[in-house]
Amino acid sequence: MDPFSISVGAIGITEFALSSISKLRGILDGLEEANDVMQDVTFELEAIRHPLSTLEDLQISDEPTYLAAKQDLERTGIAKAVNKCGQACDKFSKRLEKWTKHSNTTELSIRDRLSVGLWNREKIRTFRMQVHSCQSIVQFAIDSAQLYVI
Repeated sequence: MDPFSISVGAIGITEFALSSISKLRGILDGLEEANDVMQDVTFELEAIRHPLSTLEDLQISDEPTYLAAKQDLERTGIAKAVNKCGQACDKFSKRLEKWTKHSNTTELSIRDRLSVGLWNREKIRTFRMQVHSCQSIVQFAIDSAQLYVI
């Protein structure tokens, strides 16, 4: 690695989102009985984790290119979108913990099953759309940043 080889992860735009996704994924993994309801959420989380990791690991070989890529990512709102994704995951984690507070890790109570599967269906759908939107924006950022590298 040459002295100017810098990863985009050093910009610091992906750390919060990736940690929020991991936390939410841990909560979802603990709700075995909610797999049928949360399967789409899990799919969206996996779909966003890969491009975020790719963006974080993207290597830029020199300082001027790094600075140009950083400015582009900030100017286009990528950092803001990724941060919003992290905030959405954090907020959804808290909601999910609230919705399942009457259950344990192996069994959902009837009340919590209704809360997750029926009463809050629209909030779950909205969250999935937020994560999907962020995934599209991040993929665009990766494509744009790779143009700088080439």
